[in-house]
Amino acid sequence: MTITFQLKSKTAPVSKPAVVTLNQLCAFRAFAQTSGHLVGVYDDHDFSYLDQGFDARVCPWSWASLAKIFGNEEAVISVIEEAQFLGLNVRFWRNETTADIMIGVSSTPDGSFSLDLTDQNAKMLLDAIGVGCETSGAIDVNELADVINDPPTRRHLSWNGLETYIEQLDRMARACLSSESQLVWQ
Repeated sequence: MTITFQLKSKTAPVSKPAVVTLNQLCAFRAFAQTSGHLVGVYDDHDFSYLDQGFDARVCPWSWASLAKIFGNEEAVISVIEEAQFLGLNVRFWRNETTADIMIGVSSTPDGSFSLDLTDQNAKMLLDAIGVGCETSGAIDVNELADVINDPPTRRHLSWNGLETYIEQLDRMARACLSSESQLVWQ
């Protein structure tokens, strides 16, 4: 079994999710794939990936380049502008009730990545950063930065062969634009 570590924003989005068409989604995916900016998306022709939903970056592009795809739909503009302003990804998914394709502001910071560890390594890492060994939890990104920059913590992790993970957590914390973020594991 594995435990996944990921950055999440604590800021609640103001913009309501918006409906996009299948053509808009396909155009966006083609546009994003040419730049290598899709996160965790698989190609399938029946669009079953929408059942789970997926995050996508919008921060690398100007609104003008995205307007060619989404037009001037006010609700979509609102979602994308808020995501860009907050430095977050957008999330696409299929509404279970209406089957509409939705876009909303994601809680994942732009350009963030996840870290999947075995239970044993994850528990050793959690113990070393002083948050216990629970299989799910969260720590504020500022607190995480303080902990992982503590020399005794770094030494403890290197003694246990976990220095690679501390470097990845350090990279995650440094890449985070907002102090309103936290590292979440589950």
